[in-house]
Amino acid sequence: MMIVDYHTHTSLCKHGEGSIEDYVRRGIDLGLHEIGCSEHVPMPEGFDSVHRMDISQYYADYAPAVGALKENTKIRSLCGRGIEADYFPGTEDWINGFIRENSFDYVIGSVHFIGEWGFDNPVFVHHYEERDIDSTYEAYFEAIRKSARSGLFDIIGHCDLVKKFGHRPKKDLTDILRETMKVIADHHLCIEINTSGLRKPVKEIYPSEPILSFAKEFKIPLTLGSDAHSPEDVARDFDKAVALVDRYGGGKITVFEERNRREVSVH
Repeated sequence: MMIVDYHTHTSLCKHGEGSIEDYVRRGIDLGLHEIGCSEHVPMPEGFDSVHRMDISQYYADYAPAVGALKENTKIRSLCGRGIEADYFPGTEDWINGFIRENSFDYVIGSVHFIGEWGFDNPVFVHHYEERDIDSTYEAYFEAIRKSARSGLFDIIGHCDLVKKFGHRPKKDLTDILRETMKVIADHHLCIEINTSGLRKPVKEIYPSEPILSFAKEFKIPLTLGSDAHSPEDVARDFDKAVALVDRYGGGKITVFEERNRREVSVH
């Protein structure tokens, strides 16, 4: 039996609360077998700096703090060294270089932008009213497929984040969703069951069950993430996530060490 939370954020992301140690301690209190630190990756030229640490903070604060926790003999096996890296066209070489220069147990790849639009940012939610929702969904899943093909990531994060504010397409996206999951499978990636959607306007886990059914069809490995931005949200609603793991992942999740993965049972 093994339960992990691979998706957490701290005050370093500038919209979270608490220190890295606060999250690890919370994971210990909850009896997690591993909790991963996955702060947003710094981006070149200060891109989106209001939602992420800069490169100096990474080297001065994040990397040393995670390293110190991993060296602590009492908790080192519980602390995963991760990062959440944006897929943003034009930054692939920079992200690749950053990942190669640092030591991670896993890299979550996430799409937060369609073009220059930060579609999951509440500040820009009004843009949904100005756009065709079907085209927005199509562009989002095209970006997910490109992120999978990039070779940069181990896990595709919250892979239907575009539904966050409750906007739903009118078009049947079955073929697009199936194609997207096939691309993820072809590139040997894992997807996360991310419970943070239950805390957003959509009130639904990422990804939806239709997507998880295609993940099951293509034998895509699953893992778990709360996307916690406060220690209190670590492993929140994981009873629901584990039920989905049972239904679509045969009761198994994927865990990582030094970017090597293995499957373990959640029971």
